[in-house]
Amino acid sequence: MYEIFDDYCWTKEKKVITKDKHKVPGLGNFAYWNLNSSSIPSPMHYHSDIIEVHCMMKGTRYTQIEKDGKITKYTSNGNQAFLTFPFELHSNGNQPLSPCEFFAFQIITEDPHHLFGLSREYSSELYTQLLKLEQRHLALGSTHLNNLRSAFTFFSEMTPSSTMIGVQFLTCFLFNLRFLSPVADNQIMQLDERIKKSIFYLNDNIQESLQLIDLADASGYSLSRFKVKFKEEAGITPAEYVTLQKLEYAKKKLVETDISITDLAYLLGFSSSNYFSSVFKKIMTCTPKHYRNRYGINQKD
Repeated sequence: MYEIFDDYCWTKEKKVITKDKHKVPGLGNFAYWNLNSSSIPSPMHYHSDIIEVHCMMKGTRYTQIEKDGKITKYTSNGNQAFLTFPFELHSNGNQPLSPCEFFAFQIITEDPHHLFGLSREYSSELYTQLLKLEQRHLALGSTHLNNLRSAFTFFSEMTPSSTMIGVQFLTCFLFNLRFLSPVADNQIMQLDERIKKSIFYLNDNIQESLQLIDLADASGYSLSRFKVKFKEEAGITPAEYVTLQKLEYAKKKLVETDISITDLAYLLGFSSSNYFSSVFKKIMTCTPKHYRNRYGINQKD
């Protein structure tokens, strides 16, 4: 399992302004896509500490989000926005992307007090509003689309002064998200019942040193069939899924309890605290200690 980030690009169909180009705090890639032909869909992936926003101008874009043993499918059409939140598993499904036009940008939430050059008060308020959004699929009006188009136009000049103007249009767009109407066209696709049993078994035994054969036995499939079926249903391998679920559990323990990192590592079945910290950092981009210091209570390890 891995994160996906596009490199800087400036073609007729794909324009991507990376954070090293615009240098705006709290903003990742800012992109404009105008696809005139089908393209390869994004595989199942996640983004750590990132809210990703896609705003459709024309065409159709599919997104699936996996959570708690089910996959929710979304279809975004013109004049609609769609958000994914930090660490959510999502993909474009298995079908090629059809021709479409959209803007996309990433909000880096690692430091909620310093977003887009806003004051600490305004930055924190924006961060809170974004994470409290009750809907992720929203209808856009002409004003919102014009703000977004203007933002990208000014960013495209790639000068400090034009970028500052672009940021004003972008923050105006973001502060208005909570007032937008939701789009209700979502389709929930239940996972294969046997795969769901393995996921429930994993959640019930998250503190154990589980092997894939244990999950396969819980599902009733042979190990080889289980691996193939799990990947088909969830979009990632069962081993990757187990690791992510254990780290999700670890994040809660780091924030809500004072358990030592060493004890937490052994509790989750890791062979050592060093190995646990290495896996945690690889997936979450920071160490367990750093994560606790940022989001939870202080603990000596």
